Amino acid sequence: MTESYSSSRPSSRLMRRNSAPTVDMPTAATLTTEEPDFNQPLSRSAVMYPGSTTSTISNASNILAARTHQHRLNAAQEQRTYQDSCNRLLTHISSVMGICDDLKTKHNFSVRYPGLGINSSSSNHWRSTNNSATQQQQNNKPFNILDLDVKIGHATQDLSKLETQSIANLLDDKLSQCLHHLDNLRIRVADTSSKVLVTGDLNSGKSAFVNALLKRELMPVDQQPCTNMFCEVLDASLNDCFEEAHGIPDVEKYNRLDRTTYHVIEMRHLDKVITEVSEYKMLKVYARDARKTQDSLLHNGVVDIALIDSPGLNTDSVKTTAVFARQEEIDVVVFVVSAENHFTLSGKEFLLNAANEKTHIFIVVNRFDSIRDKDRCKRLVLEQIRQLSPATYADADDLVHFVSAGTVDLEPGSRKLDAPEFARLEQRLRAFVLENRSKSKLLPAKNYMVNLLKDIGVLSEANRTAAAEECARASHALEEDLPAYQNLLYLRDRLLGRIEKVAESSATMIQKHSVVRLNTAVSEIGKKTVEQLEYPGILLIWQYAQDLADSMSQQLLKDVRQVELQARHEASECIAELHQMGTEHLGDYDCVASVKGMCHKGRDRTVQISVDATDFFDLVVDDKVTGCALSVGAAVALGGRVMGVKDVVSNLWSMSSVMGTQNMRRLIVPVLSIASAGFLLYVVSDMRSAVNRKLVKKFKTAVRETSYVDAQGRRMARESRKVFRVEGWEVQARLQKSIESKERKREEMSAIVHTSQESLEYFTSVLEKSSMLLDKVSCVPTDAATSLHGNKIEMH
Repeated sequence: MTESYSSSRPSSRLMRRNSAPTVDMPTAATLTTEEPDFNQPLSRSAVMYPGSTTSTISNASNILAARTHQHRLNAAQEQRTYQDSCNRLLTHISSVMGICDDLKTKHNFSVRYPGLGINSSSSNHWRSTNNSATQQQQNNKPFNILDLDVKIGHATQDLSKLETQSIANLLDDKLSQCLHHLDNLRIRVADTSSKVLVTGDLNSGKSAFVNALLKRELMPVDQQPCTNMFCEVLDASLNDCFEEAHGIPDVEKYNRLDRTTYHVIEMRHLDKVITEVSEYKMLKVYARDARKTQDSLLHNGVVDIALIDSPGLNTDSVKTTAVFARQEEIDVVVFVVSAENHFTLSGKEFLLNAANEKTHIFIVVNRFDSIRDKDRCKRLVLEQIRQLSPATYADADDLVHFVSAGTVDLEPGSRKLDAPEFARLEQRLRAFVLENRSKSKLLPAKNYMVNLLKDIGVLSEANRTAAAEECARASHALEEDLPAYQNLLYLRDRLLGRIEKVAESSATMIQKHSVVRLNTAVSEIGKKTVEQLEYPGILLIWQYAQDLADSMSQQLLKDVRQVELQARHEASECIAELHQMGTEHLGDYDCVASVKGMCHKGRDRTVQISVDATDFFDLVVDDKVTGCALSVGAAVALGGRVMGVKDVVSNLWSMSSVMGTQNMRRLIVPVLSIASAGFLLYVVSDMRSAVNRKLVKKFKTAVRETSYVDAQGRRMARESRKVFRVEGWEVQARLQKSIESKERKREEMSAIVHTSQESLEYFTSVLEKSSMLLDKVSCVPTDAATSLHGNKIEMH
């Protein structure tokens, strides 16, 4: 505490109204009322009654003096402990914010949210708490602060049905909320004042309770909901002792010294402003409290107190959300619940949410006088509190009060005493807010950081375990995949070489076979065309020669096409072999190469010959005639050599002499005519054969001179290579695709190994930092009664 209480107080006759009933004694009773936290009550000998001896009074005075001295020592020690705990918590809050900010922004990998079924030994260590009830509650879920329950109404959405990115966004938002909450905690812990939020369900009597604490009708009270905004009540001494209300349109811009940031509202118009919907987001009411320091909550002489009256939780969703958000900047939550309705769903949700930070919540069960079966009501309410806030249930004697705020007399000048239950509530609330500030102000901040650090530990442990497992899986996958990858690289060189070799060999063979077949066809072309062509006679011999030349060209073209069919067949066999080689190593796939379009280009190229007049005469007889002529010539030559040339000449000369020159001339003309006629007859009769022989020979010569057969063979080989290349490219493409796919997978696996190693190191570091910080935060003393227990003097 910042200031010790005075050692005396007025007697009951001079005491303000509405105080708890006490025994009329001048000194002892006063000190007892002033020091409500002492565990040892005064003995009967210490109380002064009429007729008491002087020694008894002296003994009582000594005891009271000793208690006063010890109380002041304890107050000073408590203040030093409080300030030390406050400074340590401020330092730890900055460290926790650094961890949260690092988790949110400073890593190059995503933080994965563990499943709801986490149950590892390390996670159980992080979820362990000092209270068995809290431990049982928290073991039902892996997180307290970082819980990502997505609710639709009051039903919780299954996280497993959400996408990974959606869960990551939710976790990112949750970390942002934690940073915002920690920033509010830092402001709240550093603030020397204390804020008390009075909240609860709709129409539970919150405003009536605030009025009862202030002992004046300040907040409007009605059977219908009447509080539409947050109303923060402060002591008028904070406003230069002026009693007035400030209507604040923008809470963040509010400055008491700057009248442009608020509107001054007269106290007589306060009810209208609070009950009606207005432009104001919040009201700050500066009120006087005429009571003494030891009786007043606002004017207490220790710290500045702000008493905040809030709208009902289930007024509407917007205002309920505002109440949920506002509790982040609150030191003490006073939850007012109607004894008639108990805790609603909104109230339960608020208490569960507040329990993440505030283990101890001051609960006021209002309108208790209207309950007939009070024992049953207390039993049911306490059972609900035990489930919602185990720590509050454990200190129910100090934190849970069954009262009726509406029975408190608020009439000015009245001397009516408050009910003992409400007087005890005031005493416990004053002690909780003022005398045990470490518990009411610092413990919520400590509890929130402890829960958050435990959640960070669970998150880090889960991510570290997942990163280690992922790194091991990726490394094992890389190791197992290496032989297959190396085999693909070896197969690429070996298989493509084989395919190229088979394709080239097949193309060469197709060319060779095509040339042989075409040469054969050219050598037999005369026989085929002559037999198929009908001779029209000597008069149409020229047309016959033209038809013969055209027929040989068309026949050669037919032979080329026939050879093409055979080339396609051979190419199909080669393609099937290439496809088989591909499927053997790459698996089944459709054959993309086709021989349907093979050898179409250049196939219509023909050999054309022209028909000349010399083609109808062939002086070179056939083999028989030539042989006969050679035989006759040989015989003549041989006979002339045997008989002698002179004999032959002489014989001819003798014959010409006998017949005479004239007769010889006459004989020569018929002989020559007969010979010419015979020759002409021979030429005419042999003209068809001569045409056939001359044109066939001429056609073959043209084929040979134009290298037609070789050109067709090369063309078929070239076309077959194109077809083979298509299938080869398909095999190469699929093989390259497999290699690239394998390389991408290996790169991904390598990236996973690298990222998981970084993640493992990062979360190991976070786990170590959060563990050390958790130990430091847990060691911060926040319970003054415990820290000063050894310094208390037992009085008998």
